[in-house]
Amino acid sequence: MNGLTPNCLDDFLFSNPADRQILELILCRKMPFPFGGKTGILLHGTWGTGKTTLAELLPELLETAYDETWDKTLGVGQMPAPEPSHTQTEVFRCGGGLSSTTIIQTVNNFNNRMPMWHFSQHDYFVLDEVERLTIGAQQSLRSPMGLKRCMFFLTTNYLSKVDQGILNRCHLIEMNQITTPSAYVPLGQSILRNMGVANHLVSITTLHDMATNSRGSIRDFSNYVVLEGIKNGGVF
Repeated sequence: MNGLTPNCLDDFLFSNPADRQILELILCRKMPFPFGGKTGILLHGTWGTGKTTLAELLPELLETAYDETWDKTLGVGQMPAPEPSHTQTEVFRCGGGLSSTTIIQTVNNFNNRMPMWHFSQHDYFVLDEVERLTIGAQQSLRSPMGLKRCMFFLTTNYLSKVDQGILNRCHLIEMNQITTPSAYVPLGQSILRNMGVANHLVSITTLHDMATNSRGSIRDFSNYVVLEGIKNGGVF
């Protein structure tokens, strides 16, 4: 955990421990993925919890998992994304006129190539804010999500607005506010360490208050911590 630039699973907070366990099992390759018709991982929850960042990082982490050169004594939560990245991931920012035809054609074009780019031998696709697609466009995605060589990583702020067929093809991972403020302390202290600020200069009580005021947004929490770090002489 470095707190500033997420590069492993431990850099994220999960409101449901069972959901994090699913990701751990997939990343340590104990749970097959894709498998049994599940070709997607759908991250859902409130704004600022790191859904998009994690969706774009998961293909990187899977490449590390399949490469099998990482230090397994660290545990899967500390398995790092490759640096520099050579993972080819197609990212779709949904809404703004993006059509299902564009998505499907792109997926099919990837699927028709030789799978030579990735250790997993799969193609990676991120669909950010998938609920912004029309219902018809969402329903059209069911077919390409059945292609065996594809892995899909989706995000949404509104789970109820996502087509049931897409939901059924995904592992659902909740990312909402954690009710225990202490869960945010390691992240806050990590940010402060990277700024050169000693832990004792910002109290745990202060970090708890920041976590509560952030209402689940890591984006807001990180900014609160950085501002406090600057007040205490910290620099990037």
